[in-house]
Amino acid sequence: MSKNKKPAPKNGKPQGAKKNTGGAARPQGAPRPQNQNTAASQWTSGSKRKKSNLGIIALGFVGLIVVLAVLIFVLTKVGQNQTTSSAEPVILTNYDASNQPTLGNPDSNVQIVEFGDYKCPDCKIWTETVLPELKTKYLDTNEASFQFADYPFLADDSTLLALGGEALYEQNPEYFWAYNKAVYANQDTSKVRDSWITEDYIVNLVKENVPDADIEKFTNDLKNKTYQAAVDADVKAGDDSKITGTPSIFVNGTKVENPTLENVEAAIEAAKAS
Repeated sequence: MSKNKKPAPKNGKPQGAKKNTGGAARPQGAPRPQNQNTAASQWTSGSKRKKSNLGIIALGFVGLIVVLAVLIFVLTKVGQNQTTSSAEPVILTNYDASNQPTLGNPDSNVQIVEFGDYKCPDCKIWTETVLPELKTKYLDTNEASFQFADYPFLADDSTLLALGGEALYEQNPEYFWAYNKAVYANQDTSKVRDSWITEDYIVNLVKENVPDADIEKFTNDLKNKTYQAAVDADVKAGDDSKITGTPSIFVNGTKVENPTLENVEAAIEAAKAS
């Protein structure tokens, strides 16, 4: 036997052959597989981070819900307070009805009072659209009375216009209503806050629309502010009644909010039924 020959391996297997583990061989240059324990550790750590992040998000979400709930509660309370406040009726206070321009039956059980400013565009609209309807339905039939009270506040000449009305009323109540109609008919809505009305303007307006009036007396009363106390008394009653604008309409001493024809009629019917 040649010495150079290696002895045959036992069981037909070459000596030095590595034991086959039954797995496919890793190709040369391929990355080594990650240690299973290390991979599991990283997975567990990642899970913990995810759980931590989810916890923070959940807490933030709960906090947001709490804040929203508190905000809704506060807003609801504010709304309830505003509703309660607005529901409280505004009552006519310290108003003297004994010497006021009046239409309809002064002894009626239903009394309508308007606080108005002759320069107020809404007063003009109300007087020219709502009042005629009320006059036909309630005043001409003596079911109600209507009075006009001065509340000049838009400009200085608002008071001058109010003084003109008071001066004519003292001459003849019928003169007052002719004046009332003429002033609104000639209202300039582009100069609501401007003081442009003069004594001469008012005197000429009276000459044209109330020809039977004593112009000389009227002119003197207007110049001397003879009836300033009457205007002041109306303004005080409006202030005491906490009115915030014109026209402010009261039916039997209670202010009608949003005094449309429908709302004023509803207040009148309720007063008649009470």
